[in-house]
Amino acid sequence: MNDNLKPTIAELLDLKAKLEPLEAQYEAAKEVIRAAGADTYDVPGRGKVIVSAAIERKAKGTEIVIDPEKLALANAKLKAQLFALGILKTETIYTRASKAKVEVKLAEEVKKAA
Repeated sequence: MNDNLKPTIAELLDLKAKLEPLEAQYEAAKEVIRAAGADTYDVPGRGKVIVSAAIERKAKGTEIVIDPEKLALANAKLKAQLFALGILKTETIYTRASKAKVEVKLAEEVKKAA
Protein backbone atom coordinates (compact mmCIF):
# COMPACT_ATOMS: atom_id res chain seq x y z
CA MET A 1 0.00 0.00 0.00
CA ASN A 2 1.20 3.48 -0.84
CA ASP A 3 1.78 5.09 2.58
CA ASN A 4 1.00 8.54 1.13
CA LEU A 5 -2.58 7.37 0.51
CA LYS A 6 -3.28 6.19 4.07
CA PRO A 7 -4.81 9.51 5.20
CA THR A 8 -7.05 9.65 2.10
CA ILE A 9 -8.07 6.01 2.56
CA ALA A 10 -8.95 6.66 6.20
CA GLU A 11 -10.94 9.74 5.12
CA LEU A 12 -12.89 7.67 2.55
CA LEU A 13 -13.79 5.09 5.19
CA ASP A 14 -14.87 7.79 7.65
CA LEU A 15 -17.00 9.52 5.03
CA LYS A 16 -18.66 6.27 3.95
CA ALA A 17 -19.49 5.44 7.58
CA LYS A 18 -21.21 8.83 7.90
CA LEU A 19 -22.93 8.74 4.49
CA GLU A 20 -24.48 5.27 4.54
CA PRO A 21 -27.14 6.02 7.17
CA LEU A 22 -27.88 9.37 5.54
CA GLU A 23 -28.23 7.79 2.09
CA ALA A 24 -30.68 5.23 3.44
CA GLN A 25 -32.71 7.98 5.12
CA TYR A 26 -32.55 10.09 1.93
CA GLU A 27 -33.83 7.21 -0.24
CA ALA A 28 -36.64 6.41 2.23
CA ALA A 29 -37.77 10.05 2.19
CA LYS A 30 -37.75 10.05 -1.62
CA GLU A 31 -39.98 6.96 -1.63
CA VAL A 32 -42.53 8.70 0.62
CA ILE A 33 -42.63 11.75 -1.66
CA ARG A 34 -42.60 9.64 -4.85
CA ALA A 35 -45.76 7.82 -3.66
CA ALA A 36 -47.65 11.14 -3.58
CA GLY A 37 -47.28 11.54 -7.35
CA ALA A 38 -45.80 14.13 -9.65
CA ASP A 39 -45.55 17.60 -8.18
CA THR A 40 -43.12 20.39 -7.35
CA TYR A 41 -42.43 21.38 -3.77
CA ASP A 42 -40.75 24.74 -3.32
CA VAL A 43 -39.39 25.60 0.11
CA PRO A 44 -38.32 29.27 0.05
CA GLY A 45 -34.74 29.74 1.12
CA ARG A 46 -34.06 25.98 1.13
CA GLY A 47 -34.68 24.69 -2.36
CA LYS A 48 -37.06 22.74 -4.50
CA VAL A 49 -38.05 19.08 -4.82
CA ILE A 50 -39.41 18.07 -8.19
CA VAL A 51 -41.20 14.72 -8.51
CA SER A 52 -41.58 13.53 -12.08
CA ALA A 53 -44.38 11.27 -13.21
CA ALA A 54 -43.52 7.60 -13.48
CA ILE A 55 -42.99 6.33 -17.01
CA GLU A 56 -44.49 2.99 -17.87
CA ARG A 57 -42.69 0.64 -20.22
CA LYS A 58 -44.36 0.63 -23.61
CA ALA A 59 -43.62 -0.67 -27.06
CA LYS A 60 -42.25 1.97 -29.39
CA GLY A 61 -41.96 -0.07 -32.57
CA THR A 62 -40.37 -3.15 -34.02
CA GLU A 63 -37.01 -4.00 -35.49
CA ILE A 64 -35.63 -6.83 -37.54
CA VAL A 65 -33.30 -9.08 -35.59
CA ILE A 66 -31.12 -11.97 -36.70
CA ASP A 67 -31.25 -15.28 -34.86
CA PRO A 68 -27.51 -16.07 -34.60
CA GLU A 69 -28.12 -19.81 -34.16
CA LYS A 70 -30.22 -20.06 -37.33
CA LEU A 71 -27.78 -17.87 -39.23
CA ALA A 72 -24.96 -20.21 -38.23
CA LEU A 73 -26.96 -23.14 -39.66
CA ALA A 74 -27.74 -21.38 -42.95
CA ASN A 75 -25.67 -22.47 -45.96
CA ALA A 76 -22.59 -20.46 -46.84
CA LYS A 77 -23.93 -19.41 -50.25
CA LEU A 78 -27.06 -17.82 -48.73
CA LYS A 79 -24.97 -15.99 -46.12
CA ALA A 80 -22.57 -14.74 -48.82
CA GLN A 81 -25.52 -13.42 -50.84
CA LEU A 82 -26.99 -11.65 -47.81
CA PHE A 83 -23.63 -9.98 -47.13
CA ALA A 84 -23.17 -9.11 -50.81
CA LEU A 85 -26.58 -7.45 -50.88
CA GLY A 86 -25.76 -5.50 -47.72
CA ILE A 87 -28.63 -7.11 -45.84
CA LEU A 88 -26.10 -8.48 -43.37
CA LYS A 89 -22.97 -6.62 -42.37
CA THR A 90 -20.44 -6.80 -39.61
CA GLU A 91 -19.63 -3.90 -37.33
CA THR A 92 -17.01 -3.53 -34.65
CA ILE A 93 -18.56 -3.41 -31.20
CA TYR A 94 -16.82 -1.84 -28.25
CA THR A 95 -17.04 -2.24 -24.53
CA ARG A 96 -18.01 0.76 -22.44
CA ALA A 97 -15.07 2.82 -21.19
CA SER A 98 -15.05 3.69 -17.49
CA LYS A 99 -12.94 5.32 -14.84
CA ALA A 100 -10.94 3.15 -12.46
CA LYS A 101 -13.33 1.71 -9.88
CA VAL A 102 -12.90 2.69 -6.25
CA GLU A 103 -14.82 0.55 -3.75
CA VAL A 104 -15.04 1.58 -0.13
CA LYS A 105 -16.10 -1.18 2.27
CA LEU A 106 -16.47 -0.65 5.97
CA ALA A 107 -15.17 -3.28 8.39
CA GLU A 108 -18.70 -4.63 8.94
CA GLU A 109 -19.12 -5.19 5.19
CA VAL A 110 -15.77 -6.95 4.94
CA LYS A 111 -16.74 -9.28 7.82
CA LYS A 112 -20.13 -10.06 6.22
CA ALA A 113 -18.49 -10.90 2.90
CA ALA A 114 -15.98 -13.29 4.48
